[in-house]
Amino acid sequence: MTPSPSSAALPDPLALIDAEAARSSSVLAATDPAAPVPTCPDWTALDLLWHVTEVHEFWASVLATEARTDEDAEKADGMKDPRPEGEDAREQLVDRRARATASLLAQLEKRPDDQAAWTWFSADQSVGFTRRMQVHEATMHRVDAELTAGAETLSPISEEVAADGLDHAVAVMFAAGHDWIPEWAELSPLALLRLLPEGGEALDVEIAHWTGTRPRDGQEFDHLVARPLPEDADPDALPFAQAEGTALAIYLWLWGRSPGLDRLPGGARQVELSGDEDAVPHVIDLLAQGMD
Repeated sequence: MTPSPSSAALPDPLALIDAEAARSSSVLAATDPAAPVPTCPDWTALDLLWHVTEVHEFWASVLATEARTDEDAEKADGMKDPRPEGEDAREQLVDRRARATASLLAQLEKRPDDQAAWTWFSADQSVGFTRRMQVHEATMHRVDAELTAGAETLSPISEEVAADGLDHAVAVMFAAGHDWIPEWAELSPLALLRLLPEGGEALDVEIAHWTGTRPRDGQEFDHLVARPLPEDADPDALPFAQAEGTALAIYLWLWGRSPGLDRLPGGARQVELSGDEDAVPHVIDLLAQGMD
């Protein structure tokens, strides 16, 4: 697998991270801290604000300490202060989030995309991965925040971000699942999903599952995974499904933010999923696994 594209395809990624994180924070500061996050069912609004804060603290620390290994990353994670508790927890987090984002942006600003740095994705150990990943994470959590607050219309997402987000979802977020397949597992392709964004290039996704019995305790496993269709694969050999819509609609759909489709600027959008009866259920199950 080749490394993911750098953040160069995105217009001013640092400004995007800054604006999206600030929007999340301002929305959540005015929302009931106990309000449930519809796109992250186990979270409250306060949990979401904490998550945005700790994510930026973590990646700022990874870059500042020049972490290169899993052990380095664990040390960086252990450096952050505990989550605030009590009646003023939200106010503390609003201030702390701003500092965390500023620290992350300062680290990213002084480092080129091709500088080596630890990431959780084995195929791309670079600063560019973090810069790109944080654009999409900040964007998705801003959507989460606005949905939590009950916004009638979501803030806009540019065509460039949406198109890049499709590639990132497939080439990174889905593909990373292959890093966790154990040596004793068997991988079996199940279906081909073709993404057809209006005015954009088609993306072919192989949906597969790995199965096996763990030697140490006999536990059985069966997990869905996905990745860009391998070059040597025969697309006609798999059950077929396709998803059609605007790049923005498919972006939100792939990242598990379908509730936002009814609240887009300019009106609601839909993703049309169709195909073989042996393929469509695998697509639905894959998306149900979620994407943080």
